[in-house]
Amino acid sequence: MIDVAGDQLVPAWLQRLAAIGWRVLATLLVGAVFAAVGIYLSTVTAAILVGVIVVATFGPIDQYLRTRRGWPRGPAAAITSVIALGAVILTVFLVVVAFVPYTIDLLRTIQAAVDGLLGWLTNIGAPPGLIDLVTGLIRGVEGWLTAAVAQLAGPIGTVVTILVLGGFLTFYLLEDGDRAWATITENLDEWRKDALTARGVVAFSQVGDYLRGTAILAVTAALSRVAFLLVLGVPFVGPLGVIVFLSGFVPYLGPLFATAVLSLVTLATRGPVAVVVLLLLIVAAGFAQNRLLTRFVYRSTVRVPAAIVLIVVSAGAALFGIGGVFAAVPVGAAIAAFAPAVIQALGADSDAKAARTVQDEVGAGSDRALVPIWLDRLGQWSWRALVVLALAAVAVQLIVVPIFSAPVVIAIIVACAMKPSSDRLRERGLTPTSAALVVTLGTVLVVSVVLVATIVSLAGQLPEIVAQASTGASHMNLGPVPSDLVRSLGPTLIPTAAALVSNVAGIAVVLVTAALLTFFFLRDGPDWWARLLQRIPANRRAVLGDAGARAARIVNGSTVGTGIVSFFGAVTQGVTMAILGLPLAFPIAVLTFFGGFIPYVGTFITTGLGFLIAVAVGDTFDIVVMAIFTVVFNIVQGNFVAPLVYGKAVSLHPAVVLLAAPIGAAVGGIVGMILVVPVFGVIAATWRSIIYLFDPGEERGTPFGVQPAGEIQPPAVESTSPAPARSS
Repeated sequence: MIDVAGDQLVPAWLQRLAAIGWRVLATLLVGAVFAAVGIYLSTVTAAILVGVIVVATFGPIDQYLRTRRGWPRGPAAAITSVIALGAVILTVFLVVVAFVPYTIDLLRTIQAAVDGLLGWLTNIGAPPGLIDLVTGLIRGVEGWLTAAVAQLAGPIGTVVTILVLGGFLTFYLLEDGDRAWATITENLDEWRKDALTARGVVAFSQVGDYLRGTAILAVTAALSRVAFLLVLGVPFVGPLGVIVFLSGFVPYLGPLFATAVLSLVTLATRGPVAVVVLLLLIVAAGFAQNRLLTRFVYRSTVRVPAAIVLIVVSAGAALFGIGGVFAAVPVGAAIAAFAPAVIQALGADSDAKAARTVQDEVGAGSDRALVPIWLDRLGQWSWRALVVLALAAVAVQLIVVPIFSAPVVIAIIVACAMKPSSDRLRERGLTPTSAALVVTLGTVLVVSVVLVATIVSLAGQLPEIVAQASTGASHMNLGPVPSDLVRSLGPTLIPTAAALVSNVAGIAVVLVTAALLTFFFLRDGPDWWARLLQRIPANRRAVLGDAGARAARIVNGSTVGTGIVSFFGAVTQGVTMAILGLPLAFPIAVLTFFGGFIPYVGTFITTGLGFLIAVAVGDTFDIVVMAIFTVVFNIVQGNFVAPLVYGKAVSLHPAVVLLAAPIGAAVGGIVGMILVVPVFGVIAATWRSIIYLFDPGEERGTPFGVQPAGEIQPPAVESTSPAPARSS
């Protein structure tokens, strides 16, 4: 026992258990919080997983083009992304064509087999316990298959969004992934950075080998099972082959599940003798595959114990459904391969320093002497991270509370956007009150015109827009997916328009309050900011002042730039449709204006709606013109306008902007999608200064790369040259 007052009555083992326990609990709680956030932002989480898994699988192609062929980053990443996209689209196409149309008949066949098997067991007098066991197992297989079908054929809009985001993220990870990693680790000690980077490369390579090997084995298993079923004359060969292929990505449990489904279908259609023959063929094929192929394809991959596989697969299924089942093992393998480097990086700098640390802690009576250094640091970081996350959660909740936040947020954005105009009026001799009043009245007039035009144009015409676009999508003869995708927009757009009409009084109150706040922010905001800075220590005052100025510039540049671009896009869209004589030109133009505030995705959707309306009601010339307009507009928007507005004004990489849109949608709906990019831009530009503000050790120098007052440079993430955004 440690000879410290108050600890004499506590056994040493209990002290150590408690010391380790609270750190483990804090770490697990942080992990649970991040898991909950991942589930809440499931679209973003799925897109990131898709991008990372695709990069790990097809990364060697990019490396070959860059190192062996001497290609630049951009073209190599583009070609690799196209190859990966082709493989993913082919896989999805096979699943949709060969599996989804037959699911109802397949489930009926399995149900018939289940009924026949249970009836046979009852007739031969099998024990009730055996019948219950078989019933439970078969119902479990049925439940898994039904859940998989429901999720594979689920909301098409979510699936397409995940694939689009994952595809763009694949390109950006291939092109800038190493530079992003260098930015993340730039503030670590050199030996820690080297250890994490070396282990990360190994882990990424092993996971990629595992995914490629698993794909080879899954294809081989699917082809062999298809051949067996054809020989035995079993129907539903296509969907059963898809089940075998997909199950091949779930070790241990997947092959058992696929074999059970194949056996039930064979039993229902060809009888018990065919089932016995099929099982013998599957066992022989599995033995040959293990002897000839498995050892070869898995020779350089990470080995995941069977018990860990069962745990992570169950957890992935419980948290993320069918997608979690497929991603659980690669994610678990990556964590297992990367964890030793994290533990090493969290350890002491040297053995001598570790010994001195332990002696100091023992002398001070701290429980840190009872736990490993890496666990202590992880626990200390974790509980503090929980406090910061709790504060962030409170801030987010305050922001999304409409009554409190809407007027304040609108007023702050408008004040930042219109501050240069107010300053110019002051320079011309107007008093602060007069300048703020003139700018506020002008803003209110513009906003009122836009709001009235929006309500008048969209109130009763959004359902017609969705219906016409859905008709155009069906006329393209590309299957039900495009039409379903268009119809999925209705539950988002139509209720929003209805809310505008039904809540005019509430909106008016919000706008009047926001206008008054805008006036006071423009008139008194500089004085309020100056008084706040006076309460900040002098050695940090300049840093915070510069951070505030940068935040205001970001909001100003983003709002004004996006507004101008959106207005130009709306006018161009409306005029083009009006010249062609297409219906719904004005409401589509209004949608294009608001869609321009949603980065990358918004203009693609609104211009696409205009094109689909041309397909529905226009002639060949109209369709060609609208197709050219849609392609050219989105290319110009994605490759020139968006990088200019979001790259320079907001200083965010296009990949961050892409992922920000669904995050904003999950937190605050359409308004969240509009505001999330400026918010992320402000955070990216000021977080280092905020950290410096709360760092008490200014005598040690400015932390995290923050420059002294008067010499503040943009954060490292801003200095990374973002790749031009590709048109969606």
